[in-house]
Amino acid sequence: MADRGPSRTILLTIDALRADHLSQYGYERNTMPALDRLADKATRYESAFANGTNTGVSLPSLLSSQYHGRDPCINGQTVATVLSNAGVRTAGFHSNTLFANAVGVPDGFDDFQDFGVRENESNDKYTSLSRQIYLKSANKIKPLVERLGVKSFAKRVKNSLLPDSALHSMSYYVNGEKLTDAVVDWLQKHSDESFFLWVHYLDPHRPYGIDLDDPVYGEQVNLSEIQNLMSKAGIHPSSVTDAERKRMIDLYDSDLRYTSQAIARLFDKLEELNIWNDTSLICTSDHGEEFGEHENYFHRNVPYDEILHVPLFVKAPSYTKDVVADPRELLDIAPTICEVMNIEEQIFHGSPLSCANDRQVIATGSFAESGPVVAGRWDEWKYIFTATHEELYNLRDDPSEQQNLVDEHPEVVSRYRNLIPDYLFKKSQNSPEQTDNEAVEERLRGLGYLE
Repeated sequence: MADRGPSRTILLTIDALRADHLSQYGYERNTMPALDRLADKATRYESAFANGTNTGVSLPSLLSSQYHGRDPCINGQTVATVLSNAGVRTAGFHSNTLFANAVGVPDGFDDFQDFGVRENESNDKYTSLSRQIYLKSANKIKPLVERLGVKSFAKRVKNSLLPDSALHSMSYYVNGEKLTDAVVDWLQKHSDESFFLWVHYLDPHRPYGIDLDDPVYGEQVNLSEIQNLMSKAGIHPSSVTDAERKRMIDLYDSDLRYTSQAIARLFDKLEELNIWNDTSLICTSDHGEEFGEHENYFHRNVPYDEILHVPLFVKAPSYTKDVVADPRELLDIAPTICEVMNIEEQIFHGSPLSCANDRQVIATGSFAESGPVVAGRWDEWKYIFTATHEELYNLRDDPSEQQNLVDEHPEVVSRYRNLIPDYLFKKSQNSPEQTDNEAVEERLRGLGYLE
């Protein structure tokens, strides 16, 4: 039998990316033209859903193909574990502090770069000089500021010393340009090997406005406006005006276009290395984003579809250009990766995306609730359970989930309660992991996980 050569798979996850904000899914703006290159060769899934409402829940579930994925990610049950044990080189790149704080370094990755987001300061190699100077200066004067109680004065001094762009740049994560730089460096060293590479872009995440001076959509923005918008939408969402909501959408869409430029450069490198055609590529998001559909912003609410509905593209030898309307879920990603790399696995809950069996999509987690939150989505219904209330929606008649029918259809509620695994009703996955690291806490706050 002829040698098949190296087997390569890249998993791209884009934080907080709504499917309905992509032109490939019918959006009026061409927010991510780089994905056209992928869509031209890929199977696109119209009804793909995350299994968690935020990164700390969703990414562990994606990597482990388990509903509560944190412990499996730590204890050696990830797709990277399976592939590494089979002799495939595995690598991961991300800078999401919530995920890093919950999981650390997930099991199975031979090479892993989180750019220091679990530490006191991000890796200086990926932090602008102005940001480094500000952080080190702020740390030195912080005890005096706290003792004298002059925080408002200190804030004015900070704003006068450094421009908005310097403070916004690399404040909370590594931007797409620097992330792509690191990934390209890795690819140049390992392109002739069999590998699995996971890359997580964080740029669409709050705080919006990665390009302060020249957003693609809308007018120029400054840091003060962004801070005010993020704070208002996070703390007083009902007071957000229509104009402010539109402004946030413009900034969010502009961030998608920025991310697209970084992804295009990654695709260009695959072409340059002559491995584009032979590399399987899966692109999706960990969750969507809210813009007031259920009186909240970002991704804090219970599992409504604006948070769960994500894009999903698969370019692989056995996945021809096609559009699949039937539901799929992110639990299916790990077994799909093993399928396209011809590696057997028996530890995953999901099924390969090529399998047409009916999915009973289950999602957990919510920053809006203190107790367990779980949702089931199948057979044209959406059932949501929290410790304080239940919700039920007929998605055929009410796709925007506005009319709660829980009292009218107790038989449907009972059916969902019986089919959803009992342990999901008992364990909360809502709050970020506690930390006494002030730098980590600052990044969590900046990303909206602490208000």
